[in-house]
Amino acid sequence: MGRPIRAQRLAASPNPYQELSVQTEDEDARFNNILARGLAVLRAFDRQDQLLGNAELAERTRVPKATISRLTFTLAQLGYLSYRPEAGKYELAPGVVALAYPYLVGHVVPPIARPLMHTLANATRSNIGFGIMEGLSVIYLEYEIGEPNPSRRHRVGFRVPLVRSGIGRACYAALPHEEQLAVQAQVRDHYPDEAQALCDELEKAAAQVEGRGFCIASGTLNPNINSVAVPFVYGERRKIMAFNSQGPKQIQTAALMARTGVKLLELAEEVRRQIIAAELGSGFARR
Repeated sequence: MGRPIRAQRLAASPNPYQELSVQTEDEDARFNNILARGLAVLRAFDRQDQLLGNAELAERTRVPKATISRLTFTLAQLGYLSYRPEAGKYELAPGVVALAYPYLVGHVVPPIARPLMHTLANATRSNIGFGIMEGLSVIYLEYEIGEPNPSRRHRVGFRVPLVRSGIGRACYAALPHEEQLAVQAQVRDHYPDEAQALCDELEKAAAQVEGRGFCIASGTLNPNINSVAVPFVYGERRKIMAFNSQGPKQIQTAALMARTGVKLLELAEEVRRQIIAAELGSGFARR
């Protein structure tokens, strides 16, 4: 067993919609603080703030500005950042796409789920998402828009907080009990003022999933948006994922979300069936 992680330093995103927490320091000798800081710089950019200067990056990552200047210069030289002289700020460069591409093309679920999600999005007039749990966040790997006149344009890579989103709470519900307790401990560290209420909501969602197979989150991430989500666990490494449906609260009533929850369960089961069929076919082909 490795040595336990000791003191940590976290970088927190100012965007409450994502509530990103990234570790930038650790006293463990095996932990490379410089690498962690460089990755924190890349993760500081988001949809709302696509241009950031060194001072802003220092504030977001809680890394000294002098260090940030060296990191941004290096990342720009390597093709992961681009400098915009007219703004005096940096933006993400194409190199970051190349980092994600092998992961995305190697993921078996999105290409199978995509046409099924598209059909369900049109049928329910809601936005159907598929995401994977990462720490206290869920990252969307696929997103189909069915909402009339959508005001949001979520895409692959969009991140939402696990504790406040239906898709995140569905992921929590799929965890073994010991891992749920570990998540609750992280919640207490990251949300000290709201910890008990948020943990209660996570447990409520887990009970909903146990009882009906899906959980409903009304206005938890955005007061005008309601969502319903189902967990999806796949693979030997137990990747914790989930499908969700979300849309304006005027359309996404409790009754409609209950019906959509059943359809999401059917979608998840069909995705699982097609994955198994594809794997069996590949196995026969190799013989």
